[in-house]
Amino acid sequence: MKKSYKKIKTVLVQLLMGLFLGLFLGGFLVSMFELERFGIDIMIYFLIMAVVAYILQIIIHEGGHCLFGLLNGFEFISFRIGSYMWVKDHGKIKFKRYQLTGTGGQCLMEPTQPDLKAYCLYCAGGGICNLLATLIFLILGILFGDMLFRIFCFCMIGLGLLTGLLNLIPIDAEVPNDGYNIYCMLKEKESVQSIYQQLMLAKEFADGKRWNEIDGKLFELYEGADLTNPLNTCIEANKGSRLLALKKYDEAKECLENLYQKDISMIYRSCVIYDLVLIELLTSQDINVDKYLDEKMKKRMNRDKSDISSLLDQYGIDLLVNKDEEQAKVDLKYFNDACKTHPYEGIVEDTKEFVKLLEERKM
Repeated sequence: MKKSYKKIKTVLVQLLMGLFLGLFLGGFLVSMFELERFGIDIMIYFLIMAVVAYILQIIIHEGGHCLFGLLNGFEFISFRIGSYMWVKDHGKIKFKRYQLTGTGGQCLMEPTQPDLKAYCLYCAGGGICNLLATLIFLILGILFGDMLFRIFCFCMIGLGLLTGLLNLIPIDAEVPNDGYNIYCMLKEKESVQSIYQQLMLAKEFADGKRWNEIDGKLFELYEGADLTNPLNTCIEANKGSRLLALKKYDEAKECLENLYQKDISMIYRSCVIYDLVLIELLTSQDINVDKYLDEKMKKRMNRDKSDISSLLDQYGIDLLVNKDEEQAKVDLKYFNDACKTHPYEGIVEDTKEFVKLLEERKM
């Protein structure tokens, strides 16, 4: 019931935001910029500029996180737009390809010690910069009369408002937005420690460390932590993944099953499910992955050709459950291709070990 309520609330917020922006853009801005009448050529230009503006607003948004992070003493870890990612690995910036379902980009920074104000500003920086860009292009659109430039400004204003507000207004969607992370920190102030640990884990992974090379304290939550708080969920899910990588299957299953039973965000639920499916493939005498994979998760898994955990599961299912060696070879190819561009070399090394273990079970 609670899960359904959250979904309904999220959809209502998005619909109301869309209605507001539609009326605002369809009325006030069109009238201000005198864009009431234009032909098919201008319409095509408008659509092109909308795509350009969308990409620029993502860059501005992630750049805002970077800027506000730097202003608060954070250091650069990685910057991603779409699937294009730049990662700082032992002081060198490397280009990688990586896609995180449900996100248009991501900027990760090595943090200072936990500080509520600094972390809230870091989270809010993206949306703030989107809104500042909106104001700048509103002024430019008023000052300059060229119609083509005004159309570009029009797109930047609309998408800037949309991106800024939909990130600053708390929404617990498939991927909790910045506003919701801020809300969680303010509601449960101890969880600022969890976002610190989350960012420190990102730094360790960017430096190529494997699960067993990372300080175990980064996987421990404070006493009484609410596991439905996505900042805490992330740490607990990583704890389960680490236990799995260390081949502590019973402990990993207990940790992950506990999360699986809770109402957690989809981005973490999918990670938990992928790990539980792998444990099932590796340890069960009578393999039953359907207890974790409903139709929605199966569709998500089938369309995800960049997540190495998902691809590993697909390989194991086709190898051990479906007994389809030809399809398993295809899965393995996708898996190896994804490993080549994955930004975290240590995670890749740990994950590749499971390929051998799955193949050993087939023998």
